[in-house]
Amino acid sequence: MSRVSRLRLVFAMLLLGGVLPVSAAGAPEASRAQPTRIAVIYPHVREPFRSVFRAIADGAVAENPGSTEVFEVDTEDSAQAISARLQGSQASAAILLGKYGLTLSRSIDPRLNRVVGAVFAAPDELPDGVYATSLAPSPGSLFGKLRELAPAVQHISVIYGADSNDWLIELAQTEVAASGHTLTPIQKENIRDGASAYRALLEQLEPPLDALWLPQASPFLDEKSVLQMILRAAWDRNIVVFSSNPSHVPKGALFALFPDNTEMGRHLARLAADSAPRSGPRVEALEQLNTAINIRTADHLGLGLNAADARFDMVFPSR
Repeated sequence: MSRVSRLRLVFAMLLLGGVLPVSAAGAPEASRAQPTRIAVIYPHVREPFRSVFRAIADGAVAENPGSTEVFEVDTEDSAQAISARLQGSQASAAILLGKYGLTLSRSIDPRLNRVVGAVFAAPDELPDGVYATSLAPSPGSLFGKLRELAPAVQHISVIYGADSNDWLIELAQTEVAASGHTLTPIQKENIRDGASAYRALLEQLEPPLDALWLPQASPFLDEKSVLQMILRAAWDRNIVVFSSNPSHVPKGALFALFPDNTEMGRHLARLAADSAPRSGPRVEALEQLNTAINIRTADHLGLGLNAADARFDMVFPSR
């Protein structure tokens, strides 16, 4: 697959986390002796979005071969009609993909072990008994990659809104110590204050010790103004900027982590097959991840990275 095609799939993955209505009508990966019958449900959508869902479904099938059935459903199908199909398949667990899947999880048989994937979701968006793997990369994975690529960085700053990123910032605060960093989260209430905070922060950061993390789905990162301002200032001052959004990497962010769709599907299948009571968080950040790198930014920062390094799954700019 070409780099352009892969990039389209990555961006499609991000868009799928928040689209498509449905007609109304973190767990341990334990081994299992008997395979669980799992249904994977995703909406019929155009390419390249369909290929994203298909790759996730393929991963689930590979993890649970012979006992996983894939349903590509019409977005106009009612929850009752889909529930009837699931009953006919004798599935005891369902993997529900995308925003469509999150909506559907509220309506189908609650006796099913329901796991939602390929979606941006906060814990308070989930109905009782439903668990989800968010599209948001694990903060711990991001911080570990930062330590690996830019080892001089000691401190991370992040600006976020009073929105669905709250749970992710809380998670980041618990995971940051493992990478040897410290973290300063800065919460702002509106776009104007967020943009002003970025301007002030970029003047205060001290390279190479400080880095800026751009969270996914931030209300403050207008791509035509604020993001350009951030990346321009970071380039001028040699500040490391890394992101949860791979679309920021071609524009100049050092790196981002993005979903490995097949491995995500495998992970969702393990979650769906585990019927043990869950005591952990109901939404987990994604740990099945690939790395996108901007090698020109890395060269500018003097990091000594090689575009041919096997750690990098996507390299920008294209050469």
